[in-house]
Amino acid sequence: MEENEYQRAELIGNQLTSLLDQTGINVTGLAIATDISVNHLRTIKNGKASISSKTAGKIADFFGVEIDVIFSAKLFKLKKWETIETIKNFYKENVNNPQFFVSRQGEESIAYFIKKELIPKMFFAEQREVNYVRKYIKKEYKRDFSSKEISRQLNRLTDSGVLSKEDKTGNKSIYLYKIKQLED
Repeated sequence: MEENEYQRAELIGNQLTSLLDQTGINVTGLAIATDISVNHLRTIKNGKASISSKTAGKIADFFGVEIDVIFSAKLFKLKKWETIETIKNFYKENVNNPQFFVSRQGEESIAYFIKKELIPKMFFAEQREVNYVRKYIKKEYKRDFSSKEISRQLNRLTDSGVLSKEDKTGNKSIYLYKIKQLED
């Protein structure tokens, strides 16, 4: 790319970043909504790619703006996203897809899941081992976290004082986790 193209790509990247920030939608969500690849959108957002008018049109249509906004050096201030039909519908249709929204991305993590689902429901009122936790989550919630992910998070919660950990076998291979406040 020539210098002018770099500057233009940077302006477009800034505009796209601003539009995403204003709506709380991330690149993955925009990719789904516009049928543009995640990698291409990331490259555009980072100001490292030229953009065709077709791609700019898809982005503009989604955000409910004129296509020239995408190419503008002045950052565009959207009206409330709740009033933009395409964005409002995207939120409604993807309420169960937290990975598309900046504020909800953590919901897919094991840390979020344990803190927001299992601990409040007193799942750790009794001692639990990692494999039991994994099988329970898979059966009851249809979520498939690895034993390693679960173990890592349970150890973090132990280190932060939320859970206690007991060596079940004495050889440091299987541990039992329990909410610390409930210990006798």
